[in-house]
Amino acid sequence: MSLFFFRTAHASSFFVAGLLSLLLSMSMSMSILVPAHAQNFAAWKLIPVAPSQKITARAPGVLEAFRAAPIQLRAARGEFAFFQFVVSAGDVSIENLEIKSSGLASIRADSIPRQNVTIYRENYVFVAQPSGNRDLTPKWWPDALIPLGLAPQKIAARQSATFCATLQVPRDAAPGAYYGELDFLCDGQPRRLALSLEVENRTLDAPKFRATVALYYEVLRDWYRKNGQVFSDVEWKVQKKRFYDFLLEYRINAYDLPVAWDDPEIETYLRDPRVHSVRTPPLESPDFALALQKMKATGTLSKAFYYRIDEPQTPAQFALVRDITPQLRALGIKHLVTAHPNQALQNAVDIWCPNLGDFFGIHHLSAPALQRERQAGRETWFYTMVEPRFPAPTWLLDDDANSVSAFGPLISRFGFGGFVYSMCHGWGPKPLENLQSFEGTNGDGTLLYPAEIVGGIGPMPSLRLLLLRDLIEDVELGRAREKIASSAPVSIAVSTKNQSVTLRREGAPETRVSYRLDAAKENLIVGFGVPKSQNGDYVAVEMAPLDLEKRAEKWRFVATRKGNLAVEKRTREGRSRIENSGFVGTVRDVGAGTHFELRVPLAVVETEMGTGKKFRFDFLWRTSVSGAKITVHAFSPGGDPALMPVFRAK
Repeated sequence: MSLFFFRTAHASSFFVAGLLSLLLSMSMSMSILVPAHAQNFAAWKLIPVAPSQKITARAPGVLEAFRAAPIQLRAARGEFAFFQFVVSAGDVSIENLEIKSSGLASIRADSIPRQNVTIYRENYVFVAQPSGNRDLTPKWWPDALIPLGLAPQKIAARQSATFCATLQVPRDAAPGAYYGELDFLCDGQPRRLALSLEVENRTLDAPKFRATVALYYEVLRDWYRKNGQVFSDVEWKVQKKRFYDFLLEYRINAYDLPVAWDDPEIETYLRDPRVHSVRTPPLESPDFALALQKMKATGTLSKAFYYRIDEPQTPAQFALVRDITPQLRALGIKHLVTAHPNQALQNAVDIWCPNLGDFFGIHHLSAPALQRERQAGRETWFYTMVEPRFPAPTWLLDDDANSVSAFGPLISRFGFGGFVYSMCHGWGPKPLENLQSFEGTNGDGTLLYPAEIVGGIGPMPSLRLLLLRDLIEDVELGRAREKIASSAPVSIAVSTKNQSVTLRREGAPETRVSYRLDAAKENLIVGFGVPKSQNGDYVAVEMAPLDLEKRAEKWRFVATRKGNLAVEKRTREGRSRIENSGFVGTVRDVGAGTHFELRVPLAVVETEMGTGKKFRFDFLWRTSVSGAKITVHAFSPGGDPALMPVFRAK
């Protein structure tokens, strides 16, 4: 029964009565955890799912426990909301599954059409080697969202399928409560899923948050060519626009516009209020002058940014940035550089874009330094690639849904006005089966999928892309203002007697660390007792100054499984190795374990850091679990120097 049957004024009481009955019969008063064994039943079942979760599987169609919850949404006008549900087959397989939306309506006869509801089936990919996030168990993770019309209709006996639906709230929707339903027909057996939506009395305006990702058109075209689809130049122009326009629906801009700078359509894109960021061609390109002319003619020069020097860390790269910036400023173009504010590039950057996963750790991004740059008229963005990983939030495939929304407080705390992301289409030959990516991660550099592999045209979204749009909309609406509390570092007095701490990491074996000063109080002696060490493993002592704002640096004294030793120093300008430091380390296998002993001379710290025998410190162990590279810190989550305890010799 469609709710639009009740859209007459005199029938509003029937509408409310029928609706309440429907909602009470379909909903639950609180979330319910659905165990895996509950999927074994005679008849097929329909279960609404709390949206802030990814439902993983231990085998194809065999889901792990998840939280069931009624579909009760809240959104502003112009915003997207999304929800999930699970369809589980009983003892007999489902051969033909039909799902239809009836749209939504209010008791005042306001409506949201059924066309505003889009339904997808979630595709699962097996992650054999986890990325090293919260879950270190090889399993199946959902990601690609296949449009319902292109998705398989069959669900095998005693297996389940997970679905996701998006709901776009019209910009002219009247505020208030709306109710609707999805109608299901599985081999002739009907079910109905009720949903409600509270439309807020505010409108999501054109985006101000400058979310920007790399869409490399020729790399994309080459992927299609390698996978058997060749486009003519005319066809490719259409395909480029499909991908660019698709990202606009998710409030994201690609670096580069999909049409040439001499194409008449360029002005349409430049004037589009959804287009907030346009990367200019290189200065030496013939297109640069044309791009400048077009943006001046359309009054859109404020959307331009120049991004060609990535992660500068050498004196030559710093000099190039300092040389280019005045040229760009004279033309009214902002220079974006993927770096944290630092002395080497002082007054030479217009958009600072630090890496959230740098050597310092996410919390060591200096909020005061970023604020000073904004007060001076500069913008501050961020980027993430491969790092950070657990316990920091990520956009990786094998991380939970909340890891994306957790970027909201970071954006608020550090005042970020946008981001860049390395690539949105970093697929291998079979993206629906394998999404392994860089540095032992899964899903890095991918946010969408080619619909052609399931019989469609153009891009189709990922679950992470939906979560990212949700984050961007929350930022635009000011919902992501939660503060991150930074604990003040505790003070630990280190004596000549052994003290110890346990390194703990969910899913990984525990290991013990002992630490003390030698009798002369000249060396910090650290012993690591770890399970049988693997090739590629290492342990380390990290040290940092007390005043990180004045002296942003961190030291790492490393001993590898093979017995190699290294001393690294990291500053905002880059990483360097220190030779002849006097650092000594030994490695030996003892029974079923491995013992590392590191002797760190305090004279190095006193000379190089100027802190004497009082500084911040931490211990870490780098190893592999289920093929995932993980780093376990003793005191500071993610290696954040601001959370390291203060070392005091006594």
